[in-house]
Amino acid sequence: MRDNLILNATRKSDSIIEHQGNTPATGTYVLAAVAAIAAALLIMAQLSLILPGTALGIVTVAAIAAWGGLVLSRSGSPGQNALGTMAITTQTDAAFRVSLSELVSALPDPALLLSSSASVIGHNDAAQILFGKSMRDLPLEHVSRDPELIGGVKRAFEAAAPVTVRIVQWLGGERNLMATIAPLRATAHGRADAVLVTFRDLSSEHRALQMRADFVANASHELRTPLASVRGFIETLQGSARHDEVARKRFLSIMATQAQRMSRLIDDLLLLSRVEEKAYLPPSGKVELNELVAHVGQTLTMLAADKDVSIEIAPVPQRAIVQGERDDLVQVFQNLIENGIKYGRQGGHVWIETEFVPAQSGIKERIVISIRDDGPGIAPEHLPRLTERFYRVNADHSRNIGGTGLGLAIVKHVLNRHSAELKVESTLGQGTLFRVSFLRS
Repeated sequence: MRDNLILNATRKSDSIIEHQGNTPATGTYVLAAVAAIAAALLIMAQLSLILPGTALGIVTVAAIAAWGGLVLSRSGSPGQNALGTMAITTQTDAAFRVSLSELVSALPDPALLLSSSASVIGHNDAAQILFGKSMRDLPLEHVSRDPELIGGVKRAFEAAAPVTVRIVQWLGGERNLMATIAPLRATAHGRADAVLVTFRDLSSEHRALQMRADFVANASHELRTPLASVRGFIETLQGSARHDEVARKRFLSIMATQAQRMSRLIDDLLLLSRVEEKAYLPPSGKVELNELVAHVGQTLTMLAADKDVSIEIAPVPQRAIVQGERDDLVQVFQNLIENGIKYGRQGGHVWIETEFVPAQSGIKERIVISIRDDGPGIAPEHLPRLTERFYRVNADHSRNIGGTGLGLAIVKHVLNRHSAELKVESTLGQGTLFRVSFLRS
């Protein structure tokens, strides 16, 4: 009988401890104490110092008391002393206190801790960078006047429920943010006592979506115009100009030109897509730039002759080896030299010069190729946008000479993959200079 009582008591204490095996560290210490009491009482009962029933009763009462203490501590009454402070106990350290402000400071995203009066009682460095100032003790209205954010905070306080809003900040430029407002504790009246506001910057995603939408719109527009022209001429040839030999020859010539324009645009779109697919694959080949530039210049002699433009190439005496993909770099210099011919001066010049730039200040030796023309030049406000897709300084002139608006975008993506730099300088009336800089292999 005594052994059975001891076994039952041991099982009860073990089950209590096992049930609480995943409780916080404070519960672990309490239950460890209960287990110690149980063991001591059972040993005493085994030695006949006390009755087994008495030992079992004491263990049960101690376990119930420990359980109640844990429930109360979980409810927040014993564990929380003041707003913004909580007690944490571990199995290896003594109890220590961490303020909510310290926890907010440890968050990676911008975060604000607001009191019940919607004043900032804590924020992290990321939030200070976002808003450009320290916000401690400031009302929310002095931090941001965005009505969505202010309204979201108000709803979170009143409903004691999480609220998510999208806002736009104009501090240091437009930034699209998603604010998540989470109540920290509800009062007896169902209102939040404090809220935590965290911000996620969606600006890059927004810009990517906008660029994708612009790209689709521009590509559709570029294709729609020549397609509409071809369809119109086909309808004319099927109707009133069916037997007009002169009109038929003229319309067919225009249709061929528009078809070539659509073909060039599709080719450039496919090329740009292939270049972007390989953007993160480093080139593995070796290219000799003197030979490559001479080859590209030779392929463009007929185009230069049509524009009465002379091409002059000045290579370096040594071999200019860089790491790269030959076909991609041919495309780069073909686009740049072709631009100098097409957008330069009728009867003008295009100069191509290669030079070595020695290593200095921790920068490795580089090979720089300059392509310069003596055309009308480009106004300063256009220079930062030249490599954007479909961006044109003069749209009508570009279309008339067969430009698609994608050439410099392709150049930029190829050079980025080759860890090369592109710089553009231009003076109105004096021409344009493109400088391409590679690391020398």
